[in-house]
Parts: sequence; structure tokens; C-alpha cells
Amino acid sequence: MIYVTVGNDFRPFDRLLKKMDEVAPSLSERVFIQKGYSAYSPRNASSFDFVSMEDATEYILKARVVVSHAGIGTIILCRQYGTPLLILPRRKTLGEHMNDHQMEIARALERKEAEQIHVVYEEEQIDETLLKILNRGQRSLPVPNPGKTNLLKVLRQFIDTVAS
Repeated sequence: MIYVTVGNDFRPFDRLLKKMDEVAPSLSERVFIQKGYSAYSPRNASSFDFVSMEDATEYILKARVVVSHAGIGTIILCRQYGTPLLILPRRKTLGEHMNDHQMEIARALERKEAEQIHVVYEEEQIDETLLKILNRGQRSLPVPNPGKTNLLKVLRQFIDTVAS
């Protein structure tokens, strides 16, 4: 199963939704899309507006791959559970976010070369990258969750990494 999530931002992320809807029929995996506030309704994949944190975690646990915006919550959960992640960051210039912090996060993740995190910047790159991830067919070792008490520490370290 492939889980696609666009997060909770009120801006649509139709670019990702349309591409995953286009790709879905060619995949041997069922695709589930959390579409948020986007008006686009996928025809080739199951979709829903939002899910609870508990349900999102369950999707991430069961997914062979998660395809997502560059949202920190999704990144942390995928790392925690060893689920491969394909990121297409939202862009300010396309009206997908208020600023380009997701581009900064994506670039920082590329520099770190984090295991099982794959970044693309154009939706046309999704097909090939997704197939490579699926063909590899392995999960990484889970990274322990630092827990709520250490969340600020983790975020500070991440920000420091992005800033350097």
C-alpha cells in the first residue's frame, strides 16, 4: 500500500494529488490519498480529506512507501517506523505554502542523505523514483522516537542543520 499525505495546511497541493492519481493505475500497490483542503478528487485512488493522528500513524506503519509534502511530522513518523518516504516539497511560488521552508527542509534532508528519504522537486520525477523505492522493497531500521519531552531538542538540532 502507498500512503500519500499533504498535511493540514489550508492551501491545496493539487500538483502532488494529480500526479499520484495519474500514477496509481500503473502500480501494483493500492494508493490511499489524504488530500486535505484540495478540491481535486482522485479517480484512481482511495481518498479522504483528513485522518486522525492515530489513523495517519497506522497508514505509515502499513505503507510500503509514503509520498508526502516535506512536513516534519510525517518525516519523523516515517523515520521512527522505518517506512520509506518520497518527498515533493510544497512551494510558495506555486501558492502551495506561505514560504519555502519545505524546500529548505528537503535540501537539508538531501545533504544529510538520510536513509530511506528520497526527495524530488518536480512531480515528473515521482514515477521513476517511486518505482525505484518499490523495487528495492525494504524498510530501514526504525529510528527511536525521542518522545515528546525531547521534541524541542530534535527541532532545534534540525533547524541548526538547515541553517548550516
